Amino acid sequence: MDAQRAKARPAARRPLAALLLAALLLLASCGRAPAARRVEPRVRAVLEARGAPALPAPPAAESVPLLLVADAAPAPAPAKRPPGAAPPAPEAVVSAAVPFAPGALRDVRFIRLRDARGAAVPLRAKPLAVWPRGGSIRSALLVFGAALAPGERAIYTLDFGAPSPSSPSQRADRPPTQAPPAPRLTQVPQPFQVPPAAVLDEALLPNPDGPIAAVLPPSWYAASLVSGPQLPAMDDRRFPGFEAGIEGALARMTPAYDAYGVTCSAPYRTYYDGPHALYQRFLRNGDAARYRRARAEAVWYRQHELRFSPDRRLAVHVCEREDWTPAAPLSWQVLRRMLGQGMVDDYLLTGDPAAREAVLAMGEALRQNQAALTGGREDVLRVTERNMAWVMMTLSSYYALDPRPELLSALRGLADRTVAWQQQGASGAFEHDLTRADPSECERGPRGGSPFMTALLVDALMDYHALTGDPRVRDVVARAADWLAERAITSDGRAFRYLWGCETDAYDDSGTADLNLLIVPVFGAAYALTRDPRWIEVGDALADVGVKEMLVKEPKHWNQAMRAFGRYLGYRAALPGAASERQQSAGR
Repeated sequence: MDAQRAKARPAARRPLAALLLAALLLLASCGRAPAARRVEPRVRAVLEARGAPALPAPPAAESVPLLLVADAAPAPAPAKRPPGAAPPAPEAVVSAAVPFAPGALRDVRFIRLRDARGAAVPLRAKPLAVWPRGGSIRSALLVFGAALAPGERAIYTLDFGAPSPSSPSQRADRPPTQAPPAPRLTQVPQPFQVPPAAVLDEALLPNPDGPIAAVLPPSWYAASLVSGPQLPAMDDRRFPGFEAGIEGALARMTPAYDAYGVTCSAPYRTYYDGPHALYQRFLRNGDAARYRRARAEAVWYRQHELRFSPDRRLAVHVCEREDWTPAAPLSWQVLRRMLGQGMVDDYLLTGDPAAREAVLAMGEALRQNQAALTGGREDVLRVTERNMAWVMMTLSSYYALDPRPELLSALRGLADRTVAWQQQGASGAFEHDLTRADPSECERGPRGGSPFMTALLVDALMDYHALTGDPRVRDVVARAADWLAERAITSDGRAFRYLWGCETDAYDDSGTADLNLLIVPVFGAAYALTRDPRWIEVGDALADVGVKEMLVKEPKHWNQAMRAFGRYLGYRAALPGAASERQQSAGR
């Protein structure tokens, strides 16, 4: 119909046409949220496959404090109000991504929220990710309204467990028919006598950078295993020097950590996965300031260091050639700049869909590139241990958010290659041509291994093991730990050889003892898998030296120390006698 005929149409027909159009739109969208905002199909599929159509059996009732911290007030502006009268508290949408340990929660409608006075707060929620092995919820996004004055703090309480007896059974993917009303985020929530269950809201969007941050105790984050095993910093009585040193170095770094930019050659800001290192720091402390710092680094990385394909299905680091396609292997320098761990941390702890997009796009680029990386003139993933490590870390992060069988197959393929690689030698190392990797470090080798790169690969294997339970990982990690302790250690027993097996340089000095904090998590992982306490004895002795020689003067070295040592402390926390310390911190 052209414009003239449309204008000539009787006015009386316009309301009818509008009504018909609205009806069609309503029918087309009934029961659906926009595709980008719905609960992810794979998350839904796993939840449905692992549970009955009705609500699953409720978990035991638990509570955890949720600390709300409002940003400090901006510079005061002139305002006409009675002298001495306080400005009204701002109202805000608060979002919190709450991680749960495997098996702890299977339906977000078991969650409830109470404010600082004990009054019920209307709450909307959706699952963000599941644990692939058991199908329980790994992280859930919660959104609610709160009113805090600038700089104010409040302690809310998250309850989860059995719903009220009047709650009807519902399918896990549908909102309950008798759900409480949606929270009116422009008003202070009114108290309820019976706390209402959270409403499953598939269209929920997060507000991770809003004026109010919501954080949980570090003991909760540690128990959730959201980013591997952790020990709250306040409970680290064995290595107090690490806690003081890592914090002091970050505060005094010159130039400041966030003054570094993007470089494709020199040490750079996100070397060793800066977002992951900063999220490890936050998880071990659980405060709003460290949350904001880690969050800012994750956003900075996506904005400055990733380049997406036009359809945003693939992402590579900006240091890769602009004409790159998956048919050509990614460069070694780029592989170490694909930061899957930091991006999956950001998603599981904020719910930001941009973080999920980055994980999936980097993972898909590596999945499609796997044939080129392993089937060309050389197996790029076996040139050095860290090449395999970074790819496995990112594919594990991809599978953690989108547990499709084809992704599991790709991930297991990497594990198969890693197991075979170690078995081809007799040392327990992942032996490779040292001269090929870096002739300036070893002119004649040619077979050997790198302790610090091996530690990265073990970290990747533990991510893979947490998602799949592959029993082969136990033997691989134990053999690597044996090699490190018996053959790759320096003759003075204080550090690890920078390279093992190099004929032109034995690297038999402890001048690289700062790398100990990156490497000793291998012994923690070996203990976690075997429960042999000798691994902690070895790890502790080398960690003592590493803390004393800690080099944290720039982001590369700070990330190196922070990214994994917290995990070592988490593995170590399972030692007999450590449980009482964890119980003491549970209510903090």
